This record gives sequence, C-alpha cells and structure tokens, in this order.
Amino acid sequence: MNIEKIKYFIDLVECRNFTETAKKNFVSQTTISQQIASLEKEFDLPLIDQKQIPIEPTQAGWLFYSEAQIIWKQYNHMKAKMANFQQHHTQTLSIEYAAITDMQSLVRFIPTFKENYPNIQLELSKVLLKDIPEFLQKGIYDVAIAFDSAFKGKDTIRTYPLYEGRYCAIVSREHPLFHKKAVSKSELYAYPLVMLNPTVIGDSYYLMIQHALKDGYQPNIIRTVDDIETELFHILTENLIGFFPDNQQIAYGEDEIRLIPIEDSHHIFKIEIGYAKENKNPALHLFLRQIRDSFSQ
Repeated sequence: MNIEKIKYFIDLVECRNFTETAKKNFVSQTTISQQIASLEKEFDLPLIDQKQIPIEPTQAGWLFYSEAQIIWKQYNHMKAKMANFQQHHTQTLSIEYAAITDMQSLVRFIPTFKENYPNIQLELSKVLLKDIPEFLQKGIYDVAIAFDSAFKGKDTIRTYPLYEGRYCAIVSREHPLFHKKAVSKSELYAYPLVMLNPTVIGDSYYLMIQHALKDGYQPNIIRTVDDIETELFHILTENLIGFFPDNQQIAYGEDEIRLIPIEDSHHIFKIEIGYAKENKNPALHLFLRQIRDSFSQ
C-alpha cells in the first residue's frame, strides 16, 4: 500500500470534503477520489459514505481511520529518526506523556542525561492517557511516563517506578469541605463528583471507581470532561469535587481552590516509566540505566 493513500484518507476524514483535501495535499480532486477508491477496492469495503454532506466515513472507514493514524505516526517517527541520524549521526529517543505531573518526576534527571549522552536526542509528545500503552506496543514511542494505571495488565510492557503518591479531593472555596485539613471517606462521597472522561484516561477512570468501591462507597459522578482545565471550571462553578494527584500544580491560589488529603483511602497512584519489552533502540537502554542509577540514590 502506498503510504500517501493513508495520508489522503486521514485528511479526507478530517477535512470532510474532497476539494479541501486536494488543496491540502497539492493534488487534484480526481487524484484523491482515485486513491480512496483504490483503498476501498483493496479492502473490498466502502470506507466513505459520499451520500453524506459533509462526507462521513462508514463504520469500516472509522476503523481504518483509527489504524491509519497509528501507521502515519509510525511512518513520520521513522522518517524523523532516519533524517536525524543522517544529518547529525545522533540517536533519537521518543517519549510520550499524558500530563505535566508525569514530567515533573523526570525534569531533574534530563540535564544529566543530556550531558552524559549528547548524541541522543529526546523528542517529547503529549498524548491521551488511554493511548499510551497502544502507542508503546506499536513502536510509535520508545518510552512512556504515566500513571501506573495506564500499564496495568499489559504483559508486553515493562515499568519502573518514579514517584508514588495519593489522590486528593479538590474543591473550590464555596464548597463546604474547603476549610478541612483532611476529609473522611464518608465526607468525600457525600458530594457529587467530576472526573476526566474514560475516552481520555481509559482504564484509569474505572480503576478510580474500583478504588471508591474498595473504600466502601459508590461514587456519585455527575459529570465527565475531556481535560483538566474544564474539570477545574466545573469544580469552581458547580461546587463539584474532583480527584487530583497530590503533586498536581494548580493555576489558582489556595484562597480559590484547594487539594485536600483523603483519610485512609485506596486512592493511591504511581508515576512510572513504561517501555515495550521488544524495543531494541540502544538509546532506550542507556536512558533506562541512568534512570535506575538516578532514582535509586
């Protein structure tokens, strides 16, 4: 399969019409139509429902789009690594993370690593937490830094712990619990909650619910959102309670919003380095060796 077909299909799904897709790729609309028809012939499946305006992928088309995105990422990572080696004779180590809290554990380690290995170039990319294990397993990234929940049950991924902490309740100044130094489980679960959407954080959402059930309570989650900024908005405007890690940095003063420890709770977490067992990148093994040396001190 020509890799350009994949790019055309991705762009068509995202542009939602043939004309804009053709302009984006500096080709004719006929070329785009022919390449999409070629894909459909190759798989013997309709991928685009052209009767819809704007156009929509079919069910098979959405499946192909999901896989095509991964292949296109892999292809571009490969091109970048080869170009970098050709120009600078350096190795590349690609790192994925989902939140700033992931990177906080690593920042103090990076300068020493770069000093020791100046020929290894680090490339960082922020991705959704739910995508972290799949991207590692498919070789799109060499290393992931994320909550341990992202790696649970993934036998092809090895991990190394960087930080261990607890989730806290986060509330606004208008919330009845705002002035508490710590909250009990009964106090916590007496109020409605907001959480990040499972389409964003994947299994971490369900693990949080499991932790609540282990605490002996059914959490009253009345809203899910796609990012931390929106979560904070609803905490501030609707007096909902959120769950944040104890090392989370908040862009609000303590007179507006507070992280409060939860007494005797199962809501604990680890920040871990994850990597695929089969990854043969020499830069990865140097990175891991220095990680172990640095964090074991």
